[in-house]
Amino acid sequence: MMESNYLKYLGIQHNYLENNCITLIDSIYKNELNSDVFDGLWDHLKLPEGKPKDGRGWMKRFSIQSLEDWATTVAKKVDLTELQEYDVIIFKSGRLIPTHFGLYIEANRFIHLPEGKKSSIELLNQNWRDQIASLWRWNGINT
Repeated sequence: MMESNYLKYLGIQHNYLENNCITLIDSIYKNELNSDVFDGLWDHLKLPEGKPKDGRGWMKRFSIQSLEDWATTVAKKVDLTELQEYDVIIFKSGRLIPTHFGLYIEANRFIHLPEGKKSSIELLNQNWRDQIASLWRWNGINT
């Protein structure tokens, strides 16, 4: 999918209760890939419909390890040099706590929904690369 095909996902205002970095990727997967793979993540996080009721509190419910435990059931880990469209990028803070999700689209760019901002496409520059915890390709993607 070309970057222009993501235009309908740009400009969505972040709000923990309705629109966050995971719900953005979930929407793209449902609409573009006809996949409900992220429903399992919501179950894992105990968040019905991916809508946290406690602001940022939901982030305390999981660690990189628990997130990767879930991811290994539906996806395979990939290297930065192997990224392709629809690969999920999990970003971390310095304490190895998963803090953000992005979706690789093409040409070293990703779409995401930053806290307190609107969804956008950004360059996966060195600053972002330094924050990557892991990269995942859903098993339903043909490689």
